[in-house]
Amino acid sequence: MATEKDLINAVRDSLKAEGDLNRIKAEMRTEVIKLLDCSSKENKSKIVKPSHDIIFLNELVREYLDWMGYKYSSTVFIAECDLPKHSLDRTLLAQRLGVKDNEKSRNLPLLCGLVQTFTNLKNT
Repeated sequence: MATEKDLINAVRDSLKAEGDLNRIKAEMRTEVIKLLDCSSKENKSKIVKPSHDIIFLNELVREYLDWMGYKYSSTVFIAECDLPKHSLDRTLLAQRLGVKDNEKSRNLPLLCGLVQTFTNLKNT
């Protein structure tokens, strides 16, 4: 006869096999963050609104997380940073960086392109 622990392990294994366990964990974290944010609204009014540079940097991180397929991390990140539901357009991000997006660069997140550029500059 299966014990309660066996049942819990079977459910956990099933959720892992289907790929749902990480999604559920990320959704729970997102909801907890939202609850904590709502419960501390008075503290939120004291928090300085992030600058345009910080918002821009957060958008670059979001683009990287989405490109890598880290959808659960991205969901939590978006909630934690209070980013809008829809990301900024890649063309707009590239323009803001002063980067000319071409066929080769479009295959990578913009952050990867920045790292490659600085690495190349360092090595020359």
